[in-house]
Amino acid sequence: MEYLEKIDWPFIWSMVRDTVIPHSGTLIFNTLLFLFLGFAISLTYSIVIAKKKLLKRKPKYYNWAVKLYIPIVILSFLYVFGQIGLIRGIYKCLEKEKTNIVTGIYTNTLGFAFETEESKNDFIGKIQATAIDTKNRSDEFIFQLRKESKNHNSGYSLVDSGKNKIADYLITKYGTDIYKAGVYAMLNLAVAKAAHTNLDDVMAYDDFSAGMDFLISVGHRDIEIAVLEKLDTWFTSLLSNQYWAMVKSLLLLAFIIVLIPIAEFFIYKKWIEPKLLEKELLTAQEHKPNPLGTPLE
Repeated sequence: MEYLEKIDWPFIWSMVRDTVIPHSGTLIFNTLLFLFLGFAISLTYSIVIAKKKLLKRKPKYYNWAVKLYIPIVILSFLYVFGQIGLIRGIYKCLEKEKTNIVTGIYTNTLGFAFETEESKNDFIGKIQATAIDTKNRSDEFIFQLRKESKNHNSGYSLVDSGKNKIADYLITKYGTDIYKAGVYAMLNLAVAKAAHTNLDDVMAYDDFSAGMDFLISVGHRDIEIAVLEKLDTWFTSLLSNQYWAMVKSLLLLAFIIVLIPIAEFFIYKKWIEPKLLEKELLTAQEHKPNPLGTPLE
């Protein structure tokens, strides 16, 4: 699944206001927890590099300058881990509302098709007709599914407008994936019950047609449960992928911050310190007194 390509700030604000703020305790707890964790790690790291004499330099101005690594590392870690805590807090809030969000997605997409046996049979019949017409063109098949859904109105609205906004956003952004998950769940249920086997990556049209025929005889509640389970798995995967993508980038930044003082110390020991020692040795030789008391020629 593709990651969010563009930040929609009005949507972000409405999501925070309607979904995250009601769970503000979770958000604050995670943020403070990771701020403390970042401070503890950065302080421990600063003490270790100080004891290992990684912050000792010559001359004095250089020695004082490298001491700035300590506040820089601490502030950087507070920023990075504060961001991680905030992201984790939002992730936990959305995870708590997962059931309502998934229900909203289902109701506004495939829910209308399985409210009754008649609507289920009609919807599956149209899917079957579309599959016959476009059996070798999966992209067009998905497009036809989306087009079909626009001709129906579920008549359902969530009490919490925030959850509905999230559902609408995910439908618009990931409509193709939602329908893929829904159709896959139906086919998986049909094949599992009819043939007692798993759905292959590539399904022949005869198998697809047989699955459609079997779905007509399956109760609409069974299909609803199967689709909801697949959408739940899809949303969990989407949420987890987004969360870890952001957290990993922040952890990489923290790792780079840790490496900077060590890399700079290596450069100092390898190239700068030998030149300073050589310069001090030459200066000492120039000022060394002549034991004979006569000027050197």
